[in-house]
Amino acid sequence: MGKAELAAAGAVSISALALIVLIWIVTGRAVQEQNAEIRDRAEQALVGQAATMAETIGHELLMIDQSLTIIQAAWKADSDTVDLGKWQKQFPALLSVADDVFISDEHQIIRQDILPSAIGQGVGAAYVSFPHGSLEQYQADGTKAGDSLLLQGEAGGGPIDARQFLMYIVRPLDHPRSWLVGASYRSSELTKLFADASLGHNALAALVDTKRGIVQAVVGPAARRPNTDLSRSTLFSLIARSDAGTWLGASDQDGVERLHAFHRVAHRDMAVIVAANWTDVMAPAASLAAGAHSLALIASALVVVIGGIVMGQLYAIRAKAREKRIAERNKKELDRMRGEEAALTARAALYGARLQAVLGGITDGLALFDSGLRLVQWNHPFVRGMGIELNQDMPLDTMLRRQAASGQFESTEQAELEIARRSGILRSGDTAGIEQPGPDGETLILRGLPIAEGGFMLILNGLARWEPAPLTVTDVDADVPAPALAEPAAAPPAPIDW
Repeated sequence: MGKAELAAAGAVSISALALIVLIWIVTGRAVQEQNAEIRDRAEQALVGQAATMAETIGHELLMIDQSLTIIQAAWKADSDTVDLGKWQKQFPALLSVADDVFISDEHQIIRQDILPSAIGQGVGAAYVSFPHGSLEQYQADGTKAGDSLLLQGEAGGGPIDARQFLMYIVRPLDHPRSWLVGASYRSSELTKLFADASLGHNALAALVDTKRGIVQAVVGPAARRPNTDLSRSTLFSLIARSDAGTWLGASDQDGVERLHAFHRVAHRDMAVIVAANWTDVMAPAASLAAGAHSLALIASALVVVIGGIVMGQLYAIRAKAREKRIAERNKKELDRMRGEEAALTARAALYGARLQAVLGGITDGLALFDSGLRLVQWNHPFVRGMGIELNQDMPLDTMLRRQAASGQFESTEQAELEIARRSGILRSGDTAGIEQPGPDGETLILRGLPIAEGGFMLILNGLARWEPAPLTVTDVDADVPAPALAEPAAAPPAPIDW
């Protein structure tokens, strides 16, 4: 083999090695991007579940507060007429979330109670209190599975473990001094919402006291023998600094690595934690990564085989002429393909311009979101109706926050809850939609329309008048009107350097 052949063989070897390295670099980046996307979707789902649970628990606590306020006012008006034993049938909503309603004296001795056996005992003495809370089982619909304290059954409808700790909500009575009216609280809704969420194997939901960092209730396999003090944990430090967020790490309840989402209960020293097993969350990513690595391995093997074939051809001088002819054919074919590509590109641009003209000429507002809930395309009526500035790749939640900041929501005290509610209505495709004010004082209806291929479309109906889209800088500076749209001719193939 001569020097020329040796140089060519070395060049082929280096090129093959460089191509293999490039294949694995691209594969690694693709796997990282896929992992980030899957984690982002899981975080969005968990944050939504935590917000829903926090809002539901807030409503339960508000219901208890309102019921106690009624008893408090009745006691103030005429304490002799207050009889909890007779009144308990008048509080069905309260008793759906409270096991006990009582009035106690200054020594915390129960004077009145809906449970006759509790009268004369200290507050809490009438209950069975385990050192680590009461472990109970519920079915998927939230009803109790039985009196036995069995472990969780098989997935797909098996019993759900829930450990509840005794909690009281109390209010002072105006007389006698230091007397209290109170009610116990057990959140069965936490178990129901946990079952409906379908968070996968070994997930958990918990209710935490944000002042002391003590777990008040926990649902899932972690409820069997949980660590109830979270005050020194990293997750609790995040809860203390923020109303909502996510965190990845080992759950302090049982040490299992999970993706956590938390949300504070409005106007309460409580926060809801929802967590999914990290292995289950990233299982799709692991499967995709395995497939990508397999393809990269196959591609690398192909590169090695092709490199070996090319190097073998270098040993045969007679193959040079044949290789030249093959290269010429490939060049002509590539030129032809580039010509077809240019024609297809021009045709796609024409169709896009026609579609944009149609979208700009209709009265209703239209906007398209991709599967990541990011804004892809919209028309001018949609911008007018929304009354805010829109940007490419704007997330749906960001768009709703801009509306809230512009004063389009009736109340801004719980803007994040309203944003979550509206986002759920739009993504679910609810035909009732959402009402909002229009630019001319009319009432507009914003509806979501899910798309089978992923993502969804927003439709804004009710604009009173049509307004043309504002001219772009190119339109203003043009000296002559734009020509009518026509089918573009196939562009000549661009020259290729060989």
